[in-house]
Amino acid sequence: MLDPKNKGWLTGPDVLNSFELLGLQAIKDEVYLFLMRYDRDSDGRILYSDFCEAFSPINNNSAALLSRRAPCPGQQCSFSR
Repeated sequence: MLDPKNKGWLTGPDVLNSFELLGLQAIKDEVYLFLMRYDRDSDGRILYSDFCEAFSPINNNSAALLSRRAPCPGQQCSFSR
């Protein structure tokens, strides 16, 4: 949904459009602050790996708990830093 063209990266407009499709209201400045925080190479795009880093737990105990959860059908989950 966030990356419908399977580019492997997102831009601010991609995130804003995805929120709009979900019927959610995003604050443009907050989306861009998020992108600036997790865009490791400062190219204006957030890579899939950057996105995963943003939502992976920092605490190893939390990561272990998530790893033990049953995955969604047909998906493999990995939560570690």
